[in-house]
Amino acid sequence: MKRNGIGKQITCLLLALVLTLPMTACGALAGEDGLSAYEIAQKHGFTGSEEEWLESLKGADGQDGEDGKDGKDGVDGQDGKDGVDGVDGVDGEDGKDGKDGVDSEEPDRVYHTVIEVEGGEDVSLAASRAIRSTVSVHAEFTATMTVGGWWGQQQQTQDYTYSSAGSGVIYRLEEDGSAFVITNYHVVYDADSKGENGISHKITLYLCGMEGEQYAIPATYVGGSMNYDLAVLHVDQSDILKNSCATAVTVADSDLVRPGETAIAVGNPEGGGIAVTAGIISVASEYLNMTGADNQTPVSFRVIRVDTPVNPGNSGGGLFNAEGELIGIVNAKITASDVENIGFALPTAQARAAVDNIIDHCYGKDCTSVIRPIIGVTVYSAESSLLYDEETGMVSVSQVIRIKAVEEDTLATGLLLEEDRLISITVAGKTKQITAQHHVIDAMLDAREGDNVSLVIERGGKRRTVQMYISEKCLTEY
Repeated sequence: MKRNGIGKQITCLLLALVLTLPMTACGALAGEDGLSAYEIAQKHGFTGSEEEWLESLKGADGQDGEDGKDGKDGVDGQDGKDGVDGVDGVDGEDGKDGKDGVDSEEPDRVYHTVIEVEGGEDVSLAASRAIRSTVSVHAEFTATMTVGGWWGQQQQTQDYTYSSAGSGVIYRLEEDGSAFVITNYHVVYDADSKGENGISHKITLYLCGMEGEQYAIPATYVGGSMNYDLAVLHVDQSDILKNSCATAVTVADSDLVRPGETAIAVGNPEGGGIAVTAGIISVASEYLNMTGADNQTPVSFRVIRVDTPVNPGNSGGGLFNAEGELIGIVNAKITASDVENIGFALPTAQARAAVDNIIDHCYGKDCTSVIRPIIGVTVYSAESSLLYDEETGMVSVSQVIRIKAVEEDTLATGLLLEEDRLISITVAGKTKQITAQHHVIDAMLDAREGDNVSLVIERGGKRRTVQMYISEKCLTEY
């Protein structure tokens, strides 16, 4: 278990033996203006008690409920032909606004008024796109345990094998079936594992609906980072992938997501196979403090908060928008008896850059971690404001970012000063306007040895451009 600063329990979403499963409550459905069906009948002229109204619904032939359909066409006079079922004629009038549905027929010929409530957004197409890019991940570990030692018995050690279940997203897919897959670091790492650096010695992937052993896809560990909770796996020329409808994910810019937008999680909850849940973005960007995968190192993740249900096994799976584009990698949730559906995902604005960083530095090389340059500055938000876009009707938060301190003997020494305002940063030909503290750090994930990083700053009311050269000495593993 991990904890955040407010004392709530936070857990990475591995398949666990003991889970907290909060119950959800269902509220009563209401019709027009929040009225009950009986109140609607009174509104349209029925007099009498609720018991009398219910009895009146038991028509002799029950056909008047069908006539209620004609309410759309204004042919409501037809319902008056059966005086007992006259109430159903009233429901036919409600058909004008589509709020009252067709009375349903039961075997005993009793008819019930049904009030239709408009459903949520249909995300089936987006989910189908996401499913094609999703895999379940099974990681096997070997650890050593001590047995015996009781009542004079000699202690002995023996190895045992165990596994965990998680999820993954196909990031790149080649025509020959080779692929790079994203998952969480904590899915393929275990602190007790005897594997090299705690990494699983056997990683297997499965496509949706193809969980049998005959469809197992072997994968190897490329690299990862506990500080980013991301890992990259590689599949080498898989015929199963090659001959499937699987596809690489389409990555969207998570910096553009807004609270209230659709958030679809696709993963492998409980290790039972690929499943879909949907909700909304609750917070577009915040920080989550917890204990890392080694159960001892404090880590801080920048995350998207969602109310989309996620469970153990969803770890490493994707969080998708209404178009089926990837906006995050699911990695944690709050588990407490008084909390419902507070889940977290690593935003793609950071995850994409970290994954590219791992592939560039680790694939086919000795390195197994993220390599990032250190500029040598501490920044802070000097101002923060809520902006309203009249064209789109959307709001967003914009911050003025300034330098709080400059470390000695770093890239920033002699180039940047305290209280400089950071306007934009350009790395590898990509320019990012700096309106949040994380923009600088995320951008530096794209920097490689030999690159020039360009910063536009404002000092004394004037703008200037500062160039920084990325050398080997300023690179650090994360």
